[in-house]
Amino acid sequence: MKKIFFLFILLFYTPANSAEVSKKEWNKKFPNVSYPKDNCEKCSRAHADWAYGWYRKATLMNRDYKSNGGLKSLNFNKSKNPSKIKKNINSLPKNIFNFVNNRDIMSLMVYENGELIYNWKRDYVDNSKPINGESRSKSIVGVVVATLKCQNKIDLNKNHSFYTKELKDSYYGNVTVLQSLNMMARDEYIVGYELNEIHRKKIDILTKANKYRSDLESPGENKFRYHNINTDLIMLDLFNILKGKKGFKKWFEKNIVEPAGFSNKSKLLLDKKGNGIGSSSFYLSREDWMRFGVYTMSLLNDPNKCEGKFLRDSFNKAPKTFKKFAPNYAMQFWLNGYGVKDLVQMRGHGLRLSLLDWKNNRIIQTNGFAISWKPQKLIDLIWN
Repeated sequence: MKKIFFLFILLFYTPANSAEVSKKEWNKKFPNVSYPKDNCEKCSRAHADWAYGWYRKATLMNRDYKSNGGLKSLNFNKSKNPSKIKKNINSLPKNIFNFVNNRDIMSLMVYENGELIYNWKRDYVDNSKPINGESRSKSIVGVVVATLKCQNKIDLNKNHSFYTKELKDSYYGNVTVLQSLNMMARDEYIVGYELNEIHRKKIDILTKANKYRSDLESPGENKFRYHNINTDLIMLDLFNILKGKKGFKKWFEKNIVEPAGFSNKSKLLLDKKGNGIGSSSFYLSREDWMRFGVYTMSLLNDPNKCEGKFLRDSFNKAPKTFKKFAPNYAMQFWLNGYGVKDLVQMRGHGLRLSLLDWKNNRIIQTNGFAISWKPQKLIDLIWN
């Protein structure tokens, strides 16, 4: 009976796991994008399948109605004066090429001392298409808040209900902006905040937060608990402070897009009530993600810049995460780890990483499909 059972499992599950999208299917969906070569020996799935099923949703199809239920987006114009990234592109050394080519990584960019020295990508990756940062988006929110703090437009010690009146009866109404920035929003008893529900328009951020009423819940411990709702609560506040999505768009273009010098249009997905999903859904092109990393690094390195001083001070007081890959967290950035002193990490699902070794003016940026590889190995190959 056991043999019959295992034979049944093989017959019904193996084809589904090994099936790949055909070249015909690919060309029908993406007529202007080359069918990806299956050259990924250590990936968890073949490149063509990954590109069709995952990269398509996040980049090529740009999260169309089929993959997000029809969410609208807030579209930002590119900078009037795009910053030029000085390039001194070299071929990847064989050991680095073998590493990235044989893992679930779609692109790699390495920036050192003011120059882009490596710029590798799969042949189906489009440089101009905006890529979903996933949770790397959170770090944009951190810089936005730091900038508003320096403009005296936000008080981080105020509760969310001060800026978003509709949260006054919520479990999160008495949580401060600073607590959410540092992932300290007492989430011990809160479960079920599914971004998938918000992405598919089943519910909006405000309604979701208000499902947890203050009179029905007891506070959890005041300790680090990574949770997407923290960032989305901050986004509710930001939209109110800046007078809605139009005000946010105008402010963001002036204070982030222009200083960072984005060369392509970018966007932010909105929930069904029109609030920004900052926990996962800022979309920037590959080079603009790098530009944002360079801009953040410039803030940190400028002793006279208010935003940089505020970020540095926040990082110095960062709560402990008790996670080996990043022992500290503050202002929506993962901090330290990987044997790099004062490392500042922007991290998204699938290991979409911007690793800022800001004191040494260098960045490793990856866009990936899955957490199936070890960043430590890549850091060792490039920096050590």
